[in-house]
Amino acid sequence: MAEHRSYYAIIPANIRYDTRLMPNAKLLYGEITALCNEKGYCWASNDYFADLYNVKKETISRWVSDLEKFGYIRRSIVFKEGTKQIINRYIFLNQEGIDEKINTPIDEKVKDNNTSINNTFNNTKEYREDLPTSKKSKSKPVRHKYGEYQNVLLSDDQLEKLKSEFPNDWEQRIDRVSEYCELSGKTYKNYLATIRAWAKKDKQQPKRNFQAKQNYTRQEQLPDWAKEPVDYSSKKAKVTEEDRRRFLEDVGDEEGF
Repeated sequence: MAEHRSYYAIIPANIRYDTRLMPNAKLLYGEITALCNEKGYCWASNDYFADLYNVKKETISRWVSDLEKFGYIRRSIVFKEGTKQIINRYIFLNQEGIDEKINTPIDEKVKDNNTSINNTFNNTKEYREDLPTSKKSKSKPVRHKYGEYQNVLLSDDQLEKLKSEFPNDWEQRIDRVSEYCELSGKTYKNYLATIRAWAKKDKQQPKRNFQAKQNYTRQEQLPDWAKEPVDYSSKKAKVTEEDRRRFLEDVGDEEGF
């Protein structure tokens, strides 16, 4: 069970009424302000928040991503030297995310705590300057898992671009890459670029003609001599003089008989 902090959570009006944010994302912002009030930054992981709100880590990741996208927070990721392994993640509150002109009735305790939060904003820059170079590096956009096998990683911005470029079959294209990665064990650094490359290759391949084969009869031109009528009389047996003599002798013998 996640440890509960006793600090007050601050959720400014412009965040409470921001229709772009999920209600629980606003609640998460309040928890982040409480943790920032303790150390000047939020060190809690997605596992911590997932256990706190009894949701999946992917859900926390989307809430944090929305808060960052709309300018209420910023993140700093610390990687293990020479690798992409994440050691720590720090979340800082953006002073621009608080509308100082909004007057909301609050009790004195909350007012005092709000002053402490504002001091946290002022100290954030100084703290970041003391961080090692790796901690100052700008964090990459959070990528979510998509596809039939949940192995295609796309950020929210990449997903929107994919839907815009392939409005009719973007889901099928994701599933195609997902199935290939599952079968081959391959991974890609940029899945949006991979889907685009596959689409370009599909256009370059010649279209195949799948019409059924037709049987053709070859007709040759007959020579002129084949067109002339055949005289079968020339094939009759010729009667010689010897045959005629024998025939006459046979006839005379029959008459004398």
